[in-house]
Amino acid sequence: MGVIQDRAVARLADPVLLGALLEPRARFLVERTHELEHERIDSVAALRVRKVAAQWPVFPLDARRGTWSQVVPGTTLSDFRWEGETAEPVWIDVLAELEIDVVAETDPGGLDSLVVKAVDAYDTLDEFRDQFRFLDLDAFMRSHGLVTVEDLRESGEYLRTEVKLRRPPVFDPGHPANRRTVAVDAAVVVGATDDVAGAVRAARLVAAAARDRPLPPGSFGVRVAPYALVAAFPSPVPLPPPAEPGLTRAQIESLLEGAGMAAVFLT
Repeated sequence: MGVIQDRAVARLADPVLLGALLEPRARFLVERTHELEHERIDSVAALRVRKVAAQWPVFPLDARRGTWSQVVPGTTLSDFRWEGETAEPVWIDVLAELEIDVVAETDPGGLDSLVVKAVDAYDTLDEFRDQFRFLDLDAFMRSHGLVTVEDLRESGEYLRTEVKLRRPPVFDPGHPANRRTVAVDAAVVVGATDDVAGAVRAARLVAAAARDRPLPPGSFGVRVAPYALVAAFPSPVPLPPPAEPGLTRAQIESLLEGAGMAAVFLT
């Protein structure tokens, strides 16, 4: 790591500066680390940097499987598994613990009613078919060897279940219950605008190293990744223009977003 990257790490270790850089990407950071099955983010209210650590090591988990067998003095066969951390860490240039306040609509789920009724008042196949709109009656009868409505009636008893889902209340963005705080850990790697691929590789190594680590439960969505990946690009030293122009900021942001990473630029 050179002088430019060292200075970038020192600047990114400032919680105020780092928070200002990450706040426009707060929604992206939440969505990359949480599966939102029952939640919809309406807006982001605030982002706070609780803690910053420079040059944080991540030791990938290593696992070994094997078989132990012996024939003397008695036949024995057993399987074993060993797990531990590797000796060589993957380095995060800046690790930031974030709190992100979001305004979100949540589907409460649950049932409003559930009614089970016996279906026995039918004289024709069409009358039975009207009771089960989502059943392919012809395929059902073929698979069970049924031909007539009498065969259908004699083959068993049929129940119809009516389920009514609970309707969520009208969403009010100003209601305090719709404001949630989400904890996100951001792993920032420092790259260079003339080597964007190197920054992508460094971030992917961090993700791979932390892939098998247990994830703490949260109160918002389902945590699916330990780190939100961020690549930070310091301003390059003025040099004569290269023969081939590099990527623009917009191109870098698009490339990294497609790779599941956020890009920030130091000026």
